[in-house]
Amino acid sequence: MSDLDRYHTQQDARRAGSPPTSATRYGAAVNRYLAAVGYRPEESAGSTAAARTVTPVAGLVVVGADDTPTSYTAVDHAAIEAELHGWMLRIVHVQHPGGPRSPKRDAGARLLERLTDRVHAYSPSVPVTCRLEIGTPSSTLLVDAEPASLVVVGHRHSAVGAAFGLSVGDRVAANHAGVVMVVRVPGWPPGPGFGARPIVVGAERADSAAVRFAVDEARVRGCDLVMLHGGAGAVAATRLDTAGGVRVRHVDVPEDPASALIEESSRAAAVVVGGRRAGVPAGASLGSVGRALVQRAHCPVFLVR
Repeated sequence: MSDLDRYHTQQDARRAGSPPTSATRYGAAVNRYLAAVGYRPEESAGSTAAARTVTPVAGLVVVGADDTPTSYTAVDHAAIEAELHGWMLRIVHVQHPGGPRSPKRDAGARLLERLTDRVHAYSPSVPVTCRLEIGTPSSTLLVDAEPASLVVVGHRHSAVGAAFGLSVGDRVAANHAGVVMVVRVPGWPPGPGFGARPIVVGAERADSAAVRFAVDEARVRGCDLVMLHGGAGAVAATRLDTAGGVRVRHVDVPEDPASALIEESSRAAAVVVGGRRAGVPAGASLGSVGRALVQRAHCPVFLVR
C-alpha cells in the first residue's frame, strides 16, 4: 500500500466513525442547505428563517442563476462562501432581449425572489442583492464580476430561453481576472461526510496565488488541506506540515497533475487550481489542467489567477 493509499484509508475510516454533522464551519453551513426542502415554486422559506443579523461586509460574491437544479446548487455554494467570508451576495439572472412585459422577465423576477428567500432562510447573516439583466450571460456576468471577490457559476445549465449556456463557466473562468468557482455537482446531494472533506490544491509553487487562496479557504472552512505536487519524475510520498494555522498534507504523485487532481476530487469538498498558465493573458483559453477539472472533477472547482 502506497503512502497516498494509506492516507485515503485513514481518511475513509475517520469519516466512517464520525457523526453525520460536521464540526467545521463549512460542514455546519452545507448541512443546513442539504437538509432544506427543494426549490419548488410554492416553497416558502420565510417560515424557517432565523432572525437576520447583517453586518458590514468587505467582499462580494456574484453568482449566475437560472431555473435549473444545477444553478440552484451553485447559488447555495455561493451563499455558503459569502457566509464563511462575511461577504455580500449578488444573484444575477440574465435573459435574452425581449419586450418589457415578457412573461419570461416576470418568471425571472420570481426566480430571484425564491433564491433570495432561500439564502435569507439558511444564511441569515448574508446581505443579498439581485439583478435581472437582458443580454449575453457571460458578458453580463463579467461586468458584474469586475469588483467581486468571487464569481460562482454552475457547470451545466438549460439551453432554453434565459439559461446560461454550457460554455458560460468556461468563458467567465477564462476572462475574469479574479477567482471563479465552477460548481461541479455530479452525484449531488452527497453523503453526510461531505462537510468534513479537505480542500485539495494543485501546487506548482508554494507561494502561488492558488496555494495562498487554498490555505485561506481551508482556514475559513476549518478543514484540512491536501497539496498535490505532481509531474514526471515525482516519487509517491506524503509529509505533514502546517500553514497559516491549517493542517497541510503534501502529496507527491508520479502522474499527470490533472489526472491526480481529478482522482482526489472524489474525496474533496473542493479543488483549487490556477486558472491560466503563467504569462497567458486574460481572454485566452483555460490552461489544460483547469479545463480538465472544470469538465471532469467530482466536486466544485476554484480557478485562481
